[in-house]
Amino acid sequence: MKILIVFAALCIAVGAQAQVNSIGPTLGYNHAWLSDIDNGSARPSFNGGITFNHSILQSAGIGIEVRYSQEGAKTKIGGQTFTSELNYLRIPLKFVYYFGKLEDNFRPKIFAGPSFAFLIGGKSQTQVGGTTISVNSKDNFESFDFGLQAGTGFNYRLAELVWLNFDVAYTHGFLNLTGDRNPVESKNRLVNANLGVAFGF
Repeated sequence: MKILIVFAALCIAVGAQAQVNSIGPTLGYNHAWLSDIDNGSARPSFNGGITFNHSILQSAGIGIEVRYSQEGAKTKIGGQTFTSELNYLRIPLKFVYYFGKLEDNFRPKIFAGPSFAFLIGGKSQTQVGGTTISVNSKDNFESFDFGLQAGTGFNYRLAELVWLNFDVAYTHGFLNLTGDRNPVESKNRLVNANLGVAFGF
């Protein structure tokens, strides 16, 4: 019985040592487009926010980000150009697998999880010759989007409890953004590359 108690205490101690929380800013480049859009092209833009990570074990953790993300697409049909600016509050939830050991300075990682997005603004513009017609994107697009994110990256230790984080991810939206407004379904597609600094506690 005593041996079991000692073993359980050691497991709890090891688990507690493996658990590390970190939080910090993140900034990145977005390459966003909409699916099933003829003559569509990507809209380069940016994202920025805060990331929080919790290492459950030496090789596994969970993370959540809250970031402002500029997305959308551009389409050219004849002499008209349509630009959809979709500015989201995007919240990805990540399940992370870390390679290497906890004490390593450089640790590659892979991650995947759901991504939730709330449309908070943006303009949808139509350009014909020298004339531009602009409306609020919230009038033309659904206010909520849900998708799946998967990616890879690395953490690099800059100092004790300070890490440089680099992520590259692809987000695949599942919901039709135009609802009943358009017979053609349009869904979010996003590739982002982010760099950030996380402070442990």
